[in-house]
Amino acid sequence: MKFEWFVASRYLLSRRKQSFISIISVISIAGVGLGVATVILVIAVLDGVEHGLRERFLANEAHVVLRLVDHSFFSEYQDKIERITQVEGVVAASPVVYSQMGVFQTGQKSLTDAIYIKGIDPEQEDKVTSFSQYVSGSVDFKTSPLIEEAELREGETISGGIVLGYRLASQLGLTEGDVLRLVVKLEENTMSMGSPTLFVDFANFVVIGVYESELAIYDSRIGYIDLDTAQELYGNLGKVNVILVRLEDSEMASELRHEIKDAAQFTTTFEYPTTTTWLETHAPLFAALKMEKIATVIIEALIILVAAFNIASTLIMTVMEKTKDIGTLRTLGASRGNITRIFMIQGSIIGMLGTFAGSALGLGLCWLLSTNVARPHLWIGFGTVALLILCQIVLMYKRLIPNPKVKKIGLSLLWIVGICFALYCFVTPISLKELGFSEIYQMNQLPIKVNWFFVCFINLLSFVICWFATIYPAWQASNLKPIEALQYE
Repeated sequence: MKFEWFVASRYLLSRRKQSFISIISVISIAGVGLGVATVILVIAVLDGVEHGLRERFLANEAHVVLRLVDHSFFSEYQDKIERITQVEGVVAASPVVYSQMGVFQTGQKSLTDAIYIKGIDPEQEDKVTSFSQYVSGSVDFKTSPLIEEAELREGETISGGIVLGYRLASQLGLTEGDVLRLVVKLEENTMSMGSPTLFVDFANFVVIGVYESELAIYDSRIGYIDLDTAQELYGNLGKVNVILVRLEDSEMASELRHEIKDAAQFTTTFEYPTTTTWLETHAPLFAALKMEKIATVIIEALIILVAAFNIASTLIMTVMEKTKDIGTLRTLGASRGNITRIFMIQGSIIGMLGTFAGSALGLGLCWLLSTNVARPHLWIGFGTVALLILCQIVLMYKRLIPNPKVKKIGLSLLWIVGICFALYCFVTPISLKELGFSEIYQMNQLPIKVNWFFVCFINLLSFVICWFATIYPAWQASNLKPIEALQYE
């Protein structure tokens, strides 16, 4: 072991009269560790939220949406789809009738709500949005057994089946087999004598399934019906008003949108097509998340900087306490560079231990928050902590282990194992659904995604900050003159 490393390691190991400085060193290590653990955990949560939202949006949405500027219907959509799918980079496309309808519920005399209706062909829709994967129940809009049962039970004509978002179904109090009455057309006849007459055109649908994507925008607002049925309801047979397109690479949406629009070949003079990408639709959300991550990194770096000041103060106190030792070392031939390196090594070791401990704690918490397994009861965790405190007290006042080094190592290992087990009991995945935040964050469970590049970056940043904190105390120690250090000895 080199001379500087040997002396630095000796200064880190306290004797009784130096225990206060050693406690400050432990606090410095803990400060750095908590700062590193916090930034790793927070960024993992933000990355998890961003990744989770991105995956859910891409699974439930088309990468490119093609429609007319005035949202009107257009014909020959299958020919347009065939031409669009021939564009390089396009995987699939599906026709959609997208509209809004009013809801009448049994026993109500007025409109209960207004929801969005999406008329789809399930087979084509699955190639673009993986629709069927999120449906609990049937997607057979025309021949589901529930349709015939509802017709016999209600004694009314059923237009077909409908799949409702699970939040929407819950709000309307509907389950599979229930009938939902939709207002297709609402017109006012002003030609009649007296007060105007209101004509309402209804269509009855039976709930055949529930759609749950964890995205509130879909689960609380949209119902899905058959494409042919939607065309009949609006009197636009053979026409749609939206074409959804899926790409091989979602990030290429902005580059391919114009090729897709050109490939559709709208030839009618009054048809003005336009395209919208998923990036445009959710740009404000992802921009806000990115800004939040930048702000978080800055704030957490300041926490590590505060911990680095603790390291600097620890080294300054060590220099003051070791003035005699420094003078002796200089008298024996140690150079100013030797003294500088001793204290820089001591501070670097504190920073390194804090950084590694913080990384282990942060990654451990990320793993615990993302692991859905049965955990021991919380009281077992509390019991473990109480047992640790009891063992500490007993070993401090009872000489059960005569060797102090063995006792110190044993206690350290006991605390590490005990705290890890207690954290395993306490830290469980956070259910946003149970907390009532699932609609706000668009997911049922708080997601965690570790960014390993960022973990390496924050470790390097933490170590560099801690290293810079050692420069002034080390420089101060190296400038002590042997005569001044030993003049009172």
